[in-house]
Amino acid sequence: MTTLLKEKILEENRRVHALENQLYLSRHPEQTNFFQNFIAEKTLDQICCDLDANAKILDLGCGTGYLFLRFLRRGFNVTGIDLSNEMIQVLQNSISESEENRAHLTVGDVEEFFERNQEDFDLVVFSAVLHHLFDYEMVLKKACQKLKTGTKLMIFFEPLKQSIASSPRYTLHHGLSWIDETFYRLQMRMRNIPLLEDEYHHSDYQRQFGGIDPRNIEKVLREENCSVLNIEKYCARRSGITAWLANRILKTQNTFNLLAVRN
Repeated sequence: MTTLLKEKILEENRRVHALENQLYLSRHPEQTNFFQNFIAEKTLDQICCDLDANAKILDLGCGTGYLFLRFLRRGFNVTGIDLSNEMIQVLQNSISESEENRAHLTVGDVEEFFERNQEDFDLVVFSAVLHHLFDYEMVLKKACQKLKTGTKLMIFFEPLKQSIASSPRYTLHHGLSWIDETFYRLQMRMRNIPLLEDEYHHSDYQRQFGGIDPRNIEKVLREENCSVLNIEKYCARRSGITAWLANRILKTQNTFNLLAVRN
């Protein structure tokens, strides 16, 4: 039964991301608005300043290149893995001729990649991919076991599982979320972009359980001889303005990034 469910989740991810392909980032403005771009650039600047110019980066769940292209354009050698052939093709078309010698793309399952890969990397990135996995803790363990001493591991843009006490602040948080989603739906309708809302039940598997608890990740990392360097929690929203309001005024959270290092 477990194997069947795992295979169903993989197949649903292939199917859904084939539907999204070149419209993926258009359909997910919470990753591209000015507030999230600020977080992404700040996070990468902090990580990249400690990397050698010839560092090799592994981007797991690279998709259409949200983080992959940022690393590539900073001059690094980047290997990208994604389950979706369609999204890899979109990314391939975004890479310039001058960057091709530093870009390496593979279609495949993250778990299977770690089982066969023998290459060393200086930074391993889980790019909004853990919540798509049936057993993210097991995959994370396999990744840690492949890391050499000093290798950094970054988990980026994962849904934050948390207990929220009822409060006026979170009442406003949900109200702001409703406004954000309403305008998002209107925008998608005006641009004639289908929402695919009924397609995500199995592909976004961990969202069924409220997201991912960073404490579970910290426990796995400690067991695999890795140290957590930083956890950043914040609120991601479709619109940059509503994201700014949620973070700067309400100070609420629904997303996290994590940076660790292999000891």
